[in-house]
Amino acid sequence: MADDLRERNKKATEKQKRNSEKKEKSAEISEKINSADPVELRKQLSNKNEEYVFKLNKRLTDDDFTEDEAKESIDNLLPEIVANQIKGIPANQLYGPVSKKAGDIAHPVKPKKKTPFWALSIDTSLLFFALFSVLYGVVGLTSTKQTTQNQTGIITLVLLAAMWGVLLTWFNIQMKKPKGERPGLLVTIGYLGAGLVIMFVFLGIMQFVPRSINPGLNGIVYLVLAVVAYGGRFLYRKYMHITTRGFI
Repeated sequence: MADDLRERNKKATEKQKRNSEKKEKSAEISEKINSADPVELRKQLSNKNEEYVFKLNKRLTDDDFTEDEAKESIDNLLPEIVANQIKGIPANQLYGPVSKKAGDIAHPVKPKKKTPFWALSIDTSLLFFALFSVLYGVVGLTSTKQTTQNQTGIITLVLLAAMWGVLLTWFNIQMKKPKGERPGLLVTIGYLGAGLVIMFVFLGIMQFVPRSINPGLNGIVYLVLAVVAYGGRFLYRKYMHITTRGFI
């Protein structure tokens, strides 16, 4: 049994060594290809890839590229073409038909800019501010006692909307991740639970803040603020180029 174990360990070590050597060799080849002169790379092209490059060059010049522009565009592709050629992947398989690759070069698709977390949080916070303002406005107008003392203070409303904005934005981002990258269900519930506890503690603390600092507003004023916040959110999303929905 001991001999079998030693033999298995020996084979595993040899396999690991071979894999390491392959990686080193692959890295060396990749470095040589990337540092090679385009003229040398063109000499290494297979007949199939050489034909692809020739047709691509012709297609680009037909699409109003100058010879120098077409050459420069193709030169930038050569390291990738040669590297994949070594793996047995021809250019037409790598890039698709010549017409498609020429179109990609002539009309490159700009990578979609990712909206930062803080910008998405502000977007969601504005939405919640508008929703809460409508709620408090309706409560204020339908309350039997028409007094601002019964209304939630404006500072409370702003901070509450901000908290909901951050919490729901985080949750929305997590749910949009690939299944394997999402946090576990218990972790997600834990974060949401902690966020809700913090909000309730915050609301309790705000009860002790003097009305002179955190005044309640008239119901109509809250409704006006709701309209302003929602309109401001529309302009904000347009300015920040936010196209995603605030919720899943």
